[in-house]
Amino acid sequence: MSNFDPSRLGPVPGSRVAVVGGCGGMGRVLVRALLDTGVQVAVLDLPASLAQNPPPPEALAFAMDGSDASSVAAAFAELARRWPHLDGFVNLAGFFKGFTPIAELPVELFDEVIAGNLRCHFLCARAALPLLHRSGRGSLVSVASTMAVDVVKNYTHYGMAKAGIVGMVKGLARENAPVVRVNAVAPGLTNTAFLTGGTGRDKIFEGIPEEVYAKRVPMKRMAQPQDMAGPILFLLGAASAFVNGEMLIVDGGVYTQ
Repeated sequence: MSNFDPSRLGPVPGSRVAVVGGCGGMGRVLVRALLDTGVQVAVLDLPASLAQNPPPPEALAFAMDGSDASSVAAAFAELARRWPHLDGFVNLAGFFKGFTPIAELPVELFDEVIAGNLRCHFLCARAALPLLHRSGRGSLVSVASTMAVDVVKNYTHYGMAKAGIVGMVKGLARENAPVVRVNAVAPGLTNTAFLTGGTGRDKIFEGIPEEVYAKRVPMKRMAQPQDMAGPILFLLGAASAFVNGEMLIVDGGVYTQ
């Protein structure tokens, strides 16, 4: 059993945590929080994302396309050469494209969204799990979305991908316990580059004005990247040592069922 320090939310100092999507809005805040609390961090992200938002110099950085099996294998092989194990792994990767009803959605767009979300989380989890098992106290956190349970029209393909991630998390939690815990965070709409297409990707939306969306939220504001860092740190650390197979919704109270 891990030693629980009630004064500390996240992983203990010296822990090794890899973050897929660490160059995005949520990722940059999480990486900084981990580094500031003495955790070693490796960032894995698209080449364009690494160029757009380079990780802090004290973090390891690996270029990777999470939807490509050979790219994932190569990046994790290099990571394993640097680190013999992982104590934590977070996958923040995801993007949306194709604001269209399923009946009219081109198959190519469906495949692209499934690949950039569900396939990416599967490939990366499969690659990270052996390293997490070597820790003896590993924690895997996949970031899904409230769209997994509360799908907005024209986002059905995205909701399908995110629901698949939640299903994956629940299955992996049972397959890998008690050595590795597996959980999900499901953010509501968050003020990041996702709103315009995604970090390192082409801009396809103008974004959503915060004051418009905030009217739907009991907390009366849109989520900011830092709102997700705390829940992720909690799921990575010993404070959540008996939390396994859960989806933690972080949306200010929009989805309450």
